[in-house]
Amino acid sequence: LVLAQTDEYARRFIDLGCPPPCVRVTGSLKYDTAQTDGAVPGADRLAEQINLGDNPLWVAGGTGPGEEKIILDVFRQLKQDPQFESLRLAVIPRKPERFDDVGALIEQAGLRFIRYSQLKQQGTSASDAPPVVLGDTMGDLKKFYALADVVFVGRTLTPMGGSDMMEPAALGKCTLFGPHTFNFKQTVRALLDENGAIEVKNQQELLQQTRKCIGEPDFAAKIAAAGQAVIRENQGATQKTVTAIRDILCQNG
Repeated sequence: LVLAQTDEYARRFIDLGCPPPCVRVTGSLKYDTAQTDGAVPGADRLAEQINLGDNPLWVAGGTGPGEEKIILDVFRQLKQDPQFESLRLAVIPRKPERFDDVGALIEQAGLRFIRYSQLKQQGTSASDAPPVVLGDTMGDLKKFYALADVVFVGRTLTPMGGSDMMEPAALGKCTLFGPHTFNFKQTVRALLDENGAIEVKNQQELLQQTRKCIGEPDFAAKIAAAGQAVIRENQGATQKTVTAIRDILCQNG
């Protein structure tokens, strides 16, 4: 018995010699781990700690080398427009060993920022609302996503294969990512086919699409709703897998 994520993978197993009746497409188990309903625990407290208020928040999550500078440049350009004067940015690098490097990049960009690790360790809240928050902790990305108006998923503007875009889409967030998403081909294809996410090819497109999504909430809401629907439609692989294994055990029992 072979349980494949997609029709493409199923055909590959058959080409390798697996009998077609033994190959089934059950989907990806990863969809079933994505939260599509209910509040994210701790998100309200995070909003208090970073003093978010009613300000719009752009979250760049799971970012990699070479991307943070692009994101900071785009953010600075957006802030030049009075329409986005209150916009704030949260940058959450994918790897903790890069936290200090990204902090240095924010300083070099001339932007005021606060490290979330300091607020979390001290159990305090920011006294003002610095434009940038550095998410330099582990296990808090989903909380940032829950607060976002728009999400950019990192490791996609550079050829690193992508971070998980399933999580923000599942939470009903308007999700953007770059062209380098080879680690998430099926998810990306499903989202883009249903207009449930936006792919940007470079810095200029990131600026244009982020401006549109933040400046036109109705447009962003349509993208977000479509993306969340895609995640929900693809859930159920766990139950299909359990059923298939149970059936074959009963046949051989």
